[in-house]
Amino acid sequence: MKAINKHFKALGGLCNINHEMSLSLPDLENEIRLIENYLGKDIPELLRDILRKYHGYSFNKDIGYNVTVQIPILGDSTFLDFGQFLSLYPKAPLYLFDILENNEDIFGHDFLPFAEATPGDYIALNINEQSVYFISHDFSENEQSHIKIADSLKDYFLHLCERTEENEVLEKTPKIISVSYSNDLLLMMQEWKNKNTSNKER
Repeated sequence: MKAINKHFKALGGLCNINHEMSLSLPDLENEIRLIENYLGKDIPELLRDILRKYHGYSFNKDIGYNVTVQIPILGDSTFLDFGQFLSLYPKAPLYLFDILENNEDIFGHDFLPFAEATPGDYIALNINEQSVYFISHDFSENEQSHIKIADSLKDYFLHLCERTEENEVLEKTPKIISVSYSNDLLLMMQEWKNKNTSNKER
């Protein structure tokens, strides 16, 4: 947890974007117990610590995760935005337990969402595998709704990074890596040059 907290600070820190009221430790534990009872599984200690500390928070900068798999909703981009941590505060717009319960069709009892990515899409822990998934609520028949993006929570959190627009533009900009001219093109260029030069002399 110390390494993750340090990494989060290096990324510019987080803030409570909804200005939610802070919950007492007993209330936080009650919320976590509610989720565990619903899932029928214990929440891993690292995620418990993260939810206690950062629920309802978002990064101060444009932060995300560079995925190595194709996510249809991202198009050609490899940068998956981190929206905000889901909240344990019952009146919050992104109240974790409500999201979990109201989306049983996509989370079941194996996935625990902990952050919103793009609006309506989530980052979730597969509790059985202990790996991290991107889960989309809106997908076509031939698309995956659950896409594994990291082998562990620690791996996911420690590889969050700041979006760099310059790198993104450079990645998408076509690059000329070699040039060759056909004999026909060279002949046409020479003829055009000769014609324009002779016209000027006249």
